[in-house]
Amino acid sequence: MSAARPPTWSSEPPPPPSRTRPRTGPGAFDLLSREGAAAVLLFARGMLEDELRRTPHLVNASLHVFAGRVQSAARSATEGVYRGRVFIAPLFRLMRERGEVGSCPTTAAFKARLLRADARGLITLARCTRAENVNPLIVAASAVRRRRATFHVVLRWPRRHNVKVALEDTLDALDPKAYAAAEDYARKVHEDEQRREGRPRLITLSLEAFAARVQAVTNEASEDMLIGELFEELDARGEATGLGLEAFKARLRAAHGAGLLGLRPWAAQDGPSGLGVTASAVDHGGTTLHLVRRTAAPLPIPWGRPAPLVRCARATM
Repeated sequence: MSAARPPTWSSEPPPPPSRTRPRTGPGAFDLLSREGAAAVLLFARGMLEDELRRTPHLVNASLHVFAGRVQSAARSATEGVYRGRVFIAPLFRLMRERGEVGSCPTTAAFKARLLRADARGLITLARCTRAENVNPLIVAASAVRRRRATFHVVLRWPRRHNVKVALEDTLDALDPKAYAAAEDYARKVHEDEQRREGRPRLITLSLEAFAARVQAVTNEASEDMLIGELFEELDARGEATGLGLEAFKARLRAAHGAGLLGLRPWAAQDGPSGLGVTASAVDHGGTTLHLVRRTAAPLPIPWGRPAPLVRCARATM
């Protein structure tokens, strides 16, 4: 009889499923500028807060919290320390004794989470194969591989955080449905960035700058503009990202109250009212306002008045 084959399974339970998604190329989040990432971050954090209220037990522990605990343990570690860095295996044992690895109770899960934190710049992993006075078994047990790189140690100082790091951390905690919604929103933000052609988002402007921009767009029209139509125009230009219609109305009301622009109600001479008028309604001081007033003179016809037609006599043979 042939010798019995060793079992292929491991007694160590598999790491918990991660919410990170496989990357096959530049995604919606990779195309964002820093300012665009900040817009998506606000959106994603709002979705995460909703998810936390509904199902707090299903939301992943914050990667920022995990990275902070790793850095704290690395700075206080006395075992496996070598030249300002700590080997992963003894670091895991230290954190397990402290009860700080609840989200990744196995070595494999701990290493996987370290790789995610390193990819987001929250910690720094490094290679260290020839360490003096360090047991080679510790070096081997600490090895974790990502593509062609193999890491063994955690550096005791973190990299500086940035907006995109915070965005990646928030996305990592979202459920698949919320992640897909954030991805769709990121695509819209990127498209808006291209349409804006360098102009800032309205939500980032001071009230004075907001009023000036709204007035400039209103003055491009031939008459006072309905608030709903004005919002749609600014949204089509990519300037209303992160600003809903109600928030837009609130800023208009504040600008009107401060005398920075003028609003007026719909009048009989404006024609019959409809859904557009109803959607544009803004209550201010007991009055319902619907339109933003133009302040510029009517624009001249760019091509001038047409010249009189001159009939050409037919050439005689």
